[in-house]
Amino acid sequence: MHLLKFVNLKNQPHRQTHNLEATKSIVLDIVGAGNPQRIFCEVRKSARSRRINLKLKRADFALLTFPRRMSWQMAEKFLHDHKDWLCRKSLEFPKPISLAKYFLEGGRICLSHQMIEREVKVVESVETDRPWIRLENDRISIHVSAGDQKEAMIKEGGRKLASQFLPSWVQWAEERTGLKAGRVRIGDQATRWGSCSHRGTVSLNWRIILLPRDLGSYVIFHELAHLEQMNHSEKFWQKLEGFVPNARSVDRKLTKEGKVIFSLGRTE
Repeated sequence: MHLLKFVNLKNQPHRQTHNLEATKSIVLDIVGAGNPQRIFCEVRKSARSRRINLKLKRADFALLTFPRRMSWQMAEKFLHDHKDWLCRKSLEFPKPISLAKYFLEGGRICLSHQMIEREVKVVESVETDRPWIRLENDRISIHVSAGDQKEAMIKEGGRKLASQFLPSWVQWAEERTGLKAGRVRIGDQATRWGSCSHRGTVSLNWRIILLPRDLGSYVIFHELAHLEQMNHSEKFWQKLEGFVPNARSVDRKLTKEGKVIFSLGRTE
């Protein structure tokens, strides 16, 4: 049996993110037979939402979105009613591991739709004070410090690679779709592979390069489709299906395989 507490539930202010959404932060402390779990929840009222939707993005982070016609009280009750589901799903997430260990055990990087997924070798040196990268035919070498900054430097190297190669990947997808992003930004989002703004800015997670090639392309096509459909309506999926056959199935594959990728380098 699980016991759940809402921490500062009544004192959390609604935060207006933009003219379409308002958010509220809730912390859930779940006490079960094992170790206590703390799950941070973002509850978001959105004009884009047609129904209430609860997703566990990480083992310690959940996102609940609900339509404007629904009250905050009903949304919070829905969250409370699904505490056991959150607890169970949280335990299914892989434990975070370092990027260094991931690459040592065979993790790969893919830099474009036409490149193979390459082996990654992390090279340590006491003389290295910033990451530098060597690209070879079938391997990528990331040179980092042998000290405490090793993991941070591997991540920095990955972000540099993504910033260099993802815009060209987007350009290829734009040519395939006839859709054009106003701007491409690369970040280290905690729970999202990407997003698309009303101004046409496509923001992508650098970790896309850690995905298999087909899933990397899918994320980019997904965000470009949002340039025409800023929602996940049936029209959106029909549009995406024109670029990615069986898009919903691919999306489920991304959700499953992406859990491991999102856990990487978050050991702190």
